[in-house]
Amino acid sequence: MLQNPFKTYRIIAVYFFSSAVIIAMLIGIVIAVSYSGTSSEIASNTSFYQQRLLNELSKKMSTSLIGIEQTSGTSAKNVDLLYGRLRDKDAYERLQIETDLQSQLNYLVFGTPILQSIHVYSDYPFTSDTQGPVTFFQMSQLDKEAWYPSILETDSAWLGEHKIMSNGREESVISFARKVINNSNQYYSLMVFNIKVSSIRHLISTEDDTTNMALLDAAGRLITHSGNSSKLQQATLTLKGEMDKPSGSLRVEDDFFVWAKSPDSQWTLFEASSWSEMTKGSKSMAKLFLLLGATSIVLVLLLTLFLSRRFMRPMNQLIRAMGQYSPGEDQGLPTDYKNEFGKLFHGYRKLTQRIEDLYESLREQHVQQRAAELKSLQMMINPHFLYNTLDQINWTAIEAGQNKISSMLAQVASMFRLALSNTNSLVAVTEEVAHIEHYLKFQQVRWEDKMSYRIKVDESCKNTLMPKIFLQPFVENAFMHGFHGASEAEIGIDIYRDENNLYVTITDNGKGLSDNWQNKPRKRGGYGLRNVKERLDALFGNQYSLQLSNREQGGVQVDIRFLLSDQ
Repeated sequence: MLQNPFKTYRIIAVYFFSSAVIIAMLIGIVIAVSYSGTSSEIASNTSFYQQRLLNELSKKMSTSLIGIEQTSGTSAKNVDLLYGRLRDKDAYERLQIETDLQSQLNYLVFGTPILQSIHVYSDYPFTSDTQGPVTFFQMSQLDKEAWYPSILETDSAWLGEHKIMSNGREESVISFARKVINNSNQYYSLMVFNIKVSSIRHLISTEDDTTNMALLDAAGRLITHSGNSSKLQQATLTLKGEMDKPSGSLRVEDDFFVWAKSPDSQWTLFEASSWSEMTKGSKSMAKLFLLLGATSIVLVLLLTLFLSRRFMRPMNQLIRAMGQYSPGEDQGLPTDYKNEFGKLFHGYRKLTQRIEDLYESLREQHVQQRAAELKSLQMMINPHFLYNTLDQINWTAIEAGQNKISSMLAQVASMFRLALSNTNSLVAVTEEVAHIEHYLKFQQVRWEDKMSYRIKVDESCKNTLMPKIFLQPFVENAFMHGFHGASEAEIGIDIYRDENNLYVTITDNGKGLSDNWQNKPRKRGGYGLRNVKERLDALFGNQYSLQLSNREQGGVQVDIRFLLSDQ
């Protein structure tokens, strides 16, 4: 399960790395979008301008090639007219007609700049000048020509780039072949108009002559090209189904193709370019963006690190002060912050001041508690010495047969034994009740049947803690003041509890409290009740109540309440 980094790692690390990641992502997105947009714009602009260029080249080329087609039609008609006369005339006239035909064809070649030569195939035995621009061949020679199958099913066709012999050497040409047909629709001669490949390439090439450009006929066959031959041959197959539209562009891996058709759709020019070369500038720009982005990221990260450290410095000061806190020592926190950090420092100083006040309060309570315990021990008048002395007196009383005195001394000794057995400030209710019961039995020896007592303790209270030697001062006051001069005495003690508090009620049937008893000066005594109040203050602070009042039926009632403290 992934952990929340804001709850696990240091804030400065989370802030720094999250900022770094977000900034890097934003810069990466900007670079990617910029590169993509630039590449698309380059492709769009390149396609647009190349199509315009190809359209211009196509128009120029179409003008020349259509001129060849038109010239071939006119020449075929002239040949047909003159050819018919060759059959009927005598030898002189036939020679004259043959000379006129050659002159017309020679004039045509010389008058058409891109035309290299004309080859005429027929059954008539023309006299041919192998060095001239017009050459006559027998019809049987056609079967030897590799391009001949492409003209069998049509009256005219453009022939792809091929080799011919010219002035004793091979030369690359593209040709337009047209059949000569008589009035009876019979094909009896073939005229082939040869155009130098260099002339066509000159028409379709650019000034720098570094482009890969090709010319296709209406059937999609490669007529001629300039540039990488194998690449253009493969491109012809790739674009075969794509070039039905008048113009367009297509990217295939690293090749970018743009094509444009002639107005009559007889010709298609397409150019193949290298996408990597086209986008070289864009890649250089992308590299520049990457460099600028990386520099920006480094600068932003340094700025982020600087700011994060500045933000975290007061937090670290506060954390260090909290870790090294010791009451009474100055933490050295700055006081010149006016923002949220200043509020944090101020709040922490108030908190430490409150803690120090609590420490001081606890020290005072501890001093009061120790003082109260000391007074309680002083009230026992050195119990160790007293216990040993009482024990010796008890044995003396037994030896003298004073059983009443011996019983009284035994109860007093038991009281001191309970007092000395536990030095804690709080004891169980059962232990305190046992202590006060020894005291009551001591008094009962003296009063005999004139004195009675009742102690009632709820079962739920027996293990509850209460202050040690807590009940004796109230019971002792009843005997010393309330029962003075009385003929009988009754004491009642009730101890019970609720969810949060322990309640103690002590009643007697003595003469009760006098008016303004709290304000009357005492010649002696009175320290027992003061000792109880001081001990309650030390143990429970203001979480207790102590009330003394006169009963309606006579006597005094003491009501005490303090917080529960279970073992």
